[in-house]
Amino acid sequence: MSADHPPVPQAASGAPEPPDGSSSSPMHADETGSRDITTRHKKLGRRTVWISVMTLVSRILGFVRETLSAALFGDKSAVFDAFITAWRIPNMLRRFLGEGALATSFQTALTEVDGDRGDRAGAALFAATAKRLFVVLVAVTVLLTAGVLWMPDHMPLTGWAWLGKDPAPVRELAAWLMPFLILVCMAALVGGALQVRGHFTTPALAPAAMNVVWIGALVFIAVHFGLDLERGAPSTQHMAMARMLAIGVLAAGAAQLVVQVRPLYRTGLLGVAPHPDGAPAGAVRAVLWRTLPMALGAAVYQINVMVDGLMAEGLLPDGGPTLHYYANRVQQFPLALVAVAATSAVFPLLKAHGHQKELGKMRGLYDRTHQSIAFFALPASVGLFVLAEPTVRVLFQHGAFGEEGVQRTTDALRMLCLAILPAGATGLCARSYYALGEFAHPVRISIAMLVLNMILNYVLIVYASMDVDGLALATAITSWGSLLLLVPGLAHRLPARERSLARNYAKLLVPAVLCGAGAWGAWVGTHARLWDPIALGIAIAVGGAAYFAGARAMGLPLRGR
Repeated sequence: MSADHPPVPQAASGAPEPPDGSSSSPMHADETGSRDITTRHKKLGRRTVWISVMTLVSRILGFVRETLSAALFGDKSAVFDAFITAWRIPNMLRRFLGEGALATSFQTALTEVDGDRGDRAGAALFAATAKRLFVVLVAVTVLLTAGVLWMPDHMPLTGWAWLGKDPAPVRELAAWLMPFLILVCMAALVGGALQVRGHFTTPALAPAAMNVVWIGALVFIAVHFGLDLERGAPSTQHMAMARMLAIGVLAAGAAQLVVQVRPLYRTGLLGVAPHPDGAPAGAVRAVLWRTLPMALGAAVYQINVMVDGLMAEGLLPDGGPTLHYYANRVQQFPLALVAVAATSAVFPLLKAHGHQKELGKMRGLYDRTHQSIAFFALPASVGLFVLAEPTVRVLFQHGAFGEEGVQRTTDALRMLCLAILPAGATGLCARSYYALGEFAHPVRISIAMLVLNMILNYVLIVYASMDVDGLALATAITSWGSLLLLVPGLAHRLPARERSLARNYAKLLVPAVLCGAGAWGAWVGTHARLWDPIALGIAIAVGGAAYFAGARAMGLPLRGR
């Protein structure tokens, strides 16, 4: 039995409990009164670790995926720039609409319905929402595809070439990739529902399944076209490779959805007798309408990344969009491993406490999670900053990926390291507002930061003559702005905390500096004598050991609490 789920009573037949901790039979509870739904979410620490492990597996596979892409297309492929730009549109919607706002909105509604009306009513809500969402996603996909295909090459008034100097590849590849949005948002809805019912294993594994299929597509392309392509490979060949990869991406999205279907039956979301009253009136409409403000409030970072990518296509030389994407992929590794995993694990319980007006418990859970994010995000930021160049070399300098690409990606990655802590903490803050039923304040802040990000992008690239690092710096500035504007509002909505978060941050700075010094010293001392991947692994281990030793010496709790 997995340690991240509370025990569930066995079925009457005496069938053993499955490894993931969910009931082997669907749950048929149909209470008409309010009940305690927090018991599903015990052992949060173990659950967070489990989600982090699954996220680690997915991220490692993701780096294999990006390494193959870099080797195949290199660092100056205009066609792969177009692929990345086209991919950003459904991927951004996946990040903040599907995996963020949509899942959060539905988890909010399902938690309330399960608590007030029972599990069968929750299952009815899931079925009705899935049907309505599918129709909406098809319509959105058609509209977005039409917009990309038919919008002018240059924006009115500004004259901005928003799809770059050659928009045709972006338009074609966007048409190929846009249906991915349907698959991945349906997968997000399923994963969010499973998490509310206390099942976290399969949703955490689904991205790994997607990456496996994606890697398979890249391997097929490598076999078909050859891995060691020269930097000057013809664009027609790159275009054929990109079309083939787009088909593989759609197959990967389908895999992420399919692997989560079976647990729906085991958790009682499918295969149970329908609730006599069906889904609660207006609940489905509320889920969908609530998604948009949640998207703006919870995902300012993802929106900024999307804007950065489009501006990179229009303002930077060849390779800019691709290298910005790679830098973000590396930066997302510690962010997803720590902050996203922790936020995903605690949100159902945050919402349950908020729904039952247990504000003291909610404050305690929020503070512990915020401190845990800071405990791991600070050393990750410092360590990745000092090891940015060797990390980029080890991951991407293969095949057609050259030295200039290494330097440009390194500069951007160092700037993005400044955003790891605020981006992670902002997601937790925004979801805490949503758990309280507050949507307007995060939305206003997100809109303001989005506008500021676009202004900073233009100023830093056009007037300060920065490259990809200019986009990354703007993202870091607006990420900190979002956090600093969100945190004070929670102080007025939750009971007073026992300790100052700023004071806890200050205590972590000394061991974080030790982490960076240890990592850099280990790299300098080993990379000339050892294979770079081994030297990098040693540097990471030494930096981590220095951090934990420093934290212990200062008397800091070693689990971020």
